[in-house]
Amino acid sequence: MPAAPPISFFVPRFPGPSETFIQAQAEGLLQRGASLEIDALASGDPNVLGAFLLKWPDKLKVRFAPVPKTLGIRIATMPGIVAKPHVLEALNVARFGDDGASLRLPIAAARWPGKGEPPRRAWLAHYGRWGRFACAVRELGLIKGPIATIFHGKDMSAYLDKRNPGAYRLLFERGDLFLPISEFWREKLLSLGAPADRTFVHRMGVDTAHFKEASRTLKPGEPVRFIGVGRMVEKKGFDDAIEAFARMRAQPNAPPATLTIIGDGVLRRSLEAQAAQLKLGDAIRFTGLLPHARVADELTQAHVFVLASRTSREGDMEGIPVALMEAMAQGMPVLATRHSGTPELVEHDVSGLLCDEGDRAALAANMRAIAQQSERWTAMGAAGVAKVRKDFDLNVWNDLLLQRLTDLYARSSR
Repeated sequence: MPAAPPISFFVPRFPGPSETFIQAQAEGLLQRGASLEIDALASGDPNVLGAFLLKWPDKLKVRFAPVPKTLGIRIATMPGIVAKPHVLEALNVARFGDDGASLRLPIAAARWPGKGEPPRRAWLAHYGRWGRFACAVRELGLIKGPIATIFHGKDMSAYLDKRNPGAYRLLFERGDLFLPISEFWREKLLSLGAPADRTFVHRMGVDTAHFKEASRTLKPGEPVRFIGVGRMVEKKGFDDAIEAFARMRAQPNAPPATLTIIGDGVLRRSLEAQAAQLKLGDAIRFTGLLPHARVADELTQAHVFVLASRTSREGDMEGIPVALMEAMAQGMPVLATRHSGTPELVEHDVSGLLCDEGDRAALAANMRAIAQQSERWTAMGAAGVAKVRKDFDLNVWNDLLLQRLTDLYARSSR
């Protein structure tokens, strides 16, 4: 393979609080010898950013073109920047659509880091709307080089519902490579007009070498320990999991069981109130946010992982949840829903049990079934480990990402 080109990521915020997969991907490219630059419109946690820069002082550069989050502040910003280069050009709504109308593009253009002729780089934008934005920045002459775009979840669901199915028309016309994280999203991209010869699945994986496989067994008299990990937002379906858990416990001869939920978010208080109303008492535990090592300990002690993903009322959907991959990589049987690309990871009745999203009765039945079949846990866990290692190993996908960006850069040079 030819030498790796200089690579740039374009993201809305870095580091994003719930986007550790972007950091893992960046680190994977750095480990492979790539020189990486990250351009963002806002800065995330300064401590995380500082540690990341300290780890890669010679290979990584992070730059910001700060754009205010609210439209009101963006409007107030315009008089001070309207005379700067590219600003009036960026206001061309016929050419740049919502990126110009929202004032994000003109403000980013006025504040874009770097002077003079930009060097050619291979660009990787995360999320469809920001792939389109990167193409607009390139049209303004602020960056050079081919642009690949990775599509995740919200950008393929709630964003399109809110805007319109044609929101990526300009991206399909101007972008160079399109990388949905699932077959489910690839099919949707093709239906929206993405070119099939430049649209390929690119998984978000986990580093399987970091996870130790351990068979789950149930000791005599021990309760079945269910566990869930994630942000407490609607699409994670924690309210469905709590209701299903309560229904299972209320059934005659229900197996003794507990449910631990790790994480935080806007729905935490309502979820705790739901558990109290259902009189779950000590059978359920909310830990809040925990350090990574503590999360690993909790997962090691649990038996079955639960993630009842569903489409939110705003249309927001998952991609393929990394939390499921991490649980399966450790040998845990899982309970999940037929949501987005999840069935591409979890095979029903092989590595876990699936039900339709939002079907609390079916989820309760699956909880009871898996609790009563502890003799199957080892085989289910082993199947999950094999699946993650075969199709979702981050190292394999980072190798392929570097190859794809290198090939894309070479083709664009020709």
